[in-house]
Amino acid sequence: MSDIQIKRAIIAVYDKTGITDFARALVDEFGIEIISTGGTAKHLKDAGIPVTMVEEVTGFPEMLDGRVKTLHPMIHAGILADRDNPEHMKTLEKHGIKPIDMVVVNLYPFEKTIAAPNCTFEQAIEMIDIGGPCMLRAAAKNHKHVLVLPTPLAQDTALLELRSNGVISGIRRQQFASWVYKLTACYDAMISQYFGDGRCEKLPSFRMDALISPAILRYGENPDQSARPFRFEGHATSECNTLYTRARPPFPSPCRSDGSMSFNNYVDGDSALSLLKEFSRADLRKSAVAFIKHTNACGCAIGDDPVDTYRRAYLGDPIAAAGGVLCMNFPVTREIADMVMNSFGKWGKAAGAAFFKLDVWIAPSFDDDALELITTPTEKRKWGKECRLLSVGPMDGPPDPNELDYKKIVGGMLVQTRDLLGLNEDQWKVVTQRKPTESEMADLRFAWLVCKHTKSNAITICRDGMLLGNGAGQMSRVKSCDLAVQLSRENGHGDKLKGAVAAGDAFFPVPDGPQKLIDAGITAIIHPGGSNRDAETVALCDTAGVAMIITGTRHFKH
Repeated sequence: MSDIQIKRAIIAVYDKTGITDFARALVDEFGIEIISTGGTAKHLKDAGIPVTMVEEVTGFPEMLDGRVKTLHPMIHAGILADRDNPEHMKTLEKHGIKPIDMVVVNLYPFEKTIAAPNCTFEQAIEMIDIGGPCMLRAAAKNHKHVLVLPTPLAQDTALLELRSNGVISGIRRQQFASWVYKLTACYDAMISQYFGDGRCEKLPSFRMDALISPAILRYGENPDQSARPFRFEGHATSECNTLYTRARPPFPSPCRSDGSMSFNNYVDGDSALSLLKEFSRADLRKSAVAFIKHTNACGCAIGDDPVDTYRRAYLGDPIAAAGGVLCMNFPVTREIADMVMNSFGKWGKAAGAAFFKLDVWIAPSFDDDALELITTPTEKRKWGKECRLLSVGPMDGPPDPNELDYKKIVGGMLVQTRDLLGLNEDQWKVVTQRKPTESEMADLRFAWLVCKHTKSNAITICRDGMLLGNGAGQMSRVKSCDLAVQLSRENGHGDKLKGAVAAGDAFFPVPDGPQKLIDAGITAIIHPGGSNRDAETVALCDTAGVAMIITGTRHFKH
């Protein structure tokens, strides 16, 4: 297929993310005529962008409450005509139909609508898109001559290619056409599933519309496994993530700034970013830092001063921090970069660490001076050039409710909604005679969030906004208690255990786990509760003068 030039485009989108800038670029930079409908046309006109209304093209007004707008030969013949077929072109000329070279459409949010608790069947029906899928499929069928853009990310990708080459390649058009059929298949499957259920119920739907990243990873979890990243294209998520960012205008670009991300880098990076987003949304303190190893926090701290917060996070476990993932919720300046690059000499060596390096470093942004310092090797710090630096933008934005959680098992896929419940303090209950002090309460909030992002069974010990020890992934909750206490002591925090707090991601079946924590000096405990023997655990805490909160919410992480 040859390259094509775009002269005429139709834009009709429900999700108007970035559409104004995109349309303005089409008009101002490439002189493309834009046809549009209803709300999209008004949105563009209000931004000062010239638009031809679809009724001016068809000679018919929108009708039936907007159900019929683009279903007309003046639109679909313009999209479907084979430019290489003389008879097709004569037919267009005979009926005064101009070809349409670009179709920019995204669909009504059926999935989001039916996910609403009070969704009615009538509301769901009105969110079944008819004209949108018709135009998308027509353009995809005729991708030899027409560019189809079904998502905001596709718009961004196409504009980058137009700016680089002035035309859109056949390979790119075929790629976008493939996305369309995946998207419409998924869309129809969701509607079919909903009709089959016969009721409006929030059910997770597996999204088949996946975009394969151009990158092929070095290998999977282990060298004998192959891997590559996929990105779901049902919507261009606004939530910051490790695959791409909108933080660097004008369009999304890969977060990776140096070095090639590995399978494990992505997994650990996502875990680190998920934890930091939790802190940033909760606004516990201004600064937050976490070191992640094998998806669990080995060092973590919150505070008002970025430098001190980093120091405390690093000293949580300076041995485990080496070779891990670092995530911070503040921009990396040259001062911050210098501090991190010299962590071993400043604090690590004295704390018993043998070396320091990072595999991945995640932050909202990296200053140019910081990048220069990090990537310029010296005799004492050579690892910066190979470190994967991810600029992900602000971390305090709301979570994307359309994102689902997927886990592959042999023979299929498990799909669930994400665990987005954070500090639901209105449901917390103090069940002991003594209430937590203000400082204990602050640490209990911090410990609860760290514990939520730790592999089950999880026990997390914290004090003064610092992670002291994290007992992760043990088969026994008692062993998780032992491990959290052991790590606290091994990393030089034994003197901080008296007066520290502990969090558990699920209930304590019997009082043996809390007894281990109390013996170590813990003075406040938070956990979901729900055991038949909760009363025994509460009595144990009352006897020891320990405060306990039951949240009523479990946070297993398998």
